[in-house]
Amino acid sequence: MHGNAFDLSLYGLFLIHLKCSSIAGFKIIGHDSTVMKGGNTTLFCHLTETEENITHIIWQKQTKGNPHSFFIIHNDGKTEHRKDLQDKVKFIGNFKENNGSIQLPGMSLLDDGIYTCIFNTFPSGQILTNISVTVHVPPAGKVTGSTHVSDHYDVTLASCVASNARPAAEVLWRLGALNDSLRTETSSTQHSDGTVTVVTNILGAPSKHLNQKKIQCVVKHSTLTKQLELDYVINVHYPPEVVKIIPDDPTEAEEYHCLVDCNPTPTSYIWIRVNGSTPHSEGNKLFIPKSSSDLNGVYICTASTEYGSVSGVLYVDNTGSADVCQDLFISSCAILGLLWCLFCTVSRVLTFY
Repeated sequence: MHGNAFDLSLYGLFLIHLKCSSIAGFKIIGHDSTVMKGGNTTLFCHLTETEENITHIIWQKQTKGNPHSFFIIHNDGKTEHRKDLQDKVKFIGNFKENNGSIQLPGMSLLDDGIYTCIFNTFPSGQILTNISVTVHVPPAGKVTGSTHVSDHYDVTLASCVASNARPAAEVLWRLGALNDSLRTETSSTQHSDGTVTVVTNILGAPSKHLNQKKIQCVVKHSTLTKQLELDYVINVHYPPEVVKIIPDDPTEAEEYHCLVDCNPTPTSYIWIRVNGSTPHSEGNKLFIPKSSSDLNGVYICTASTEYGSVSGVLYVDNTGSADVCQDLFISSCAILGLLWCLFCTVSRVLTFY
């Protein structure tokens, strides 16, 4: 281009975009540049096809719409630094070869913008080209979520955040078999420094079948050599529903375990023996020596959480049979369960429901 040093041409965003301008027999070659924050970039500028004398080469940067000179290369090879880029410019060209290329290390978002390379020639005057420099910033990715109590209403189960990236990152969820029961919602925030934060939420009704299901957030960005894959496990609390009392040994049981389907795990287990003293127990474990026929009878395990309680019934007969009644809520079924267990007679076999 041939004109005033403050004239700026339109520019675009390219990783490497070579430019070649030819006016009145002059040809000036440069390229746009894209660089990651903290990286180094080379601004290539070479004037060819001229026999005119070059008095000096000037580099300018456009700041808030106004260009200012920050680096001058004189015909004797000496350089002159000015203003804000004083500590960041390194001349890597060759004045005698009409090569005014420079290197800028440690690029920040403030270094993003339009740079102008100007050759002062005699007698033609100034020959210039504009170079677009774009600084990209990788995203910081994370997944957040909270525990929800089982319900029928949709809530935000988890959020995947790709923060302070430039340009904006792409954020998506891999839901697998849950794809039909969950939905996503995406929003973005533009920051004053040009970076963007993208948030993609997972929404759905927190039900029992979602508890401990694994999903994955994926973050993609031009600065990443490999996409970010962030795993998340859904956590849903639900009240105790089913009790199973199982022995440590199917034929010679001396220890019984009270197992409950709930989340979180029960905070307490209470063992009682109907019409008798209760033998030793620890948490969800009941200990009944096989040789102790005087401990025969009906036992009830009641497990409790902050969301409720549920009970199961065990019938022990060390002289002949032992049977387990389970899935019984004390509030409605315990009495019937006790009666049923009293009539169980299976010779030397443990039967578990």
